[in-house]
Amino acid sequence: MLAKAIKKYRLGKGITQAELANRSGFDPKTISRFETGEYVPTVETVYKFAEILGVPVKDFFADLEGEIEQRAFLFEVIHNADADELKRLVELVGKARKVSKS
Repeated sequence: MLAKAIKKYRLGKGITQAELANRSGFDPKTISRFETGEYVPTVETVYKFAEILGVPVKDFFADLEGEIEQRAFLFEVIHNADADELKRLVELVGKARKVSKS
């Protein structure tokens, strides 16, 4: 899922965990934990990785097969979001919906 996608796109860009850590402001151990699924990055972190790696955000979730898995993933993200992250999620969804209607 997301953990595998982070690693896949990092390797595809040809950068090390240490380089991604340096560019994103995380410790290399945290990058490793994101890639193993031990930690789950915030939505803002996924956007930051997408920018650094030159990948559309949606591609990080392309390996989620089927609508049920996608809904379950989004539910988990929303359920575990703190108040600030939930506000940011609502803003991002609003922006995404505007783009898709264009």
